[in-house]
Amino acid sequence: MSKKLSEFLFSFGFIIAGVVLLFVGTISFSSIKFKSLVVVSLPTSHERVEAKEGGDITATSLPVSRPAVPLPKDNSSYTGTITAITALVVDDKSNTVLYKKSIEEVRSLASITKLMSALVLVDLPIDWTTTTIILEDDADSSSHHVNVGEEFTLEDLWHVALIGSSNSAIKSLVRASGLSEEEFVARMNKKAVDIDFSLRFVEPTGLEGGNMGSSLAVARLLKEALKVEKIYRTLQIGEYYARPLNQDKPRRVWSTDWLLTSWIPSIFTPEQIVGKTGYIIESGYNFTVRLSDGHGHVVRVAILGSGSNESRFSEARDLALWAFDNYLWPDDEGYDKLVESP
Repeated sequence: MSKKLSEFLFSFGFIIAGVVLLFVGTISFSSIKFKSLVVVSLPTSHERVEAKEGGDITATSLPVSRPAVPLPKDNSSYTGTITAITALVVDDKSNTVLYKKSIEEVRSLASITKLMSALVLVDLPIDWTTTTIILEDDADSSSHHVNVGEEFTLEDLWHVALIGSSNSAIKSLVRASGLSEEEFVARMNKKAVDIDFSLRFVEPTGLEGGNMGSSLAVARLLKEALKVEKIYRTLQIGEYYARPLNQDKPRRVWSTDWLLTSWIPSIFTPEQIVGKTGYIIESGYNFTVRLSDGHGHVVRVAILGSGSNESRFSEARDLALWAFDNYLWPDDEGYDKLVESP
């Protein structure tokens, strides 16, 4: 074999070996890369475990999907008296409806309107330590907690407005906010769109019958309002002393929530009660409240158009007690028996 032929064969063999090595290296790299992808994207599933139940029934042990909502113990209906035109009880956490009566009917809200006014006020850059004098335009004959010519801090007016449901106090706060009433109401309606389609407002106090909503909308409004610590804490105060800066004595303001003041008896403690009232002739007696049973279970009740001042509170109380007695929550003993087996 000539020298040139030997050199050619050697060179050709070297090239072939290089190509083979390159091919093998590519395949190995791709395999490693593919295996890495599988580990990340497709975790290995565990083997099914066979569990014996009752000694003779075999069931596959798999995660059980359970509803995180209260379930009725039986098919018992509420048998108490409800004078309210529309009434609703919902679980506060899951928003599950536990009781309903004509909840689609839209009615005048009266001073429940102040919950929305409060939501708008807390969004504004208000210095609550500043003061204002009550003007003639602020005054409402039905409000006796503040008088024309008296000077209050805005913080004091906030408490009087929500605890005593003072229309004069709300009007003064709106004026002090720097917005016109039209601008303020526009913000109320803008917020209403995100809460419930039935909510609509024409002014901030609740005096006008054109402030409207369903009991379902009211329950949703209460939930949104109570997310704000300033609103929540104020509505839990049963007795407050306002201090006109140009008067000698403070003025006591009682909450209009008679469950909170215990003027309507109940088993609920003040810490378990937070709500808002409303009344004008067009609305009848309104009340919305959040109540707890002391075991971590919380419901919201909306009563619109009740027959009397007292009945709105007793009806809300009795509906809540009925719900706590007739429903089981996921952490209650016996709840598992109400859940349909997979």
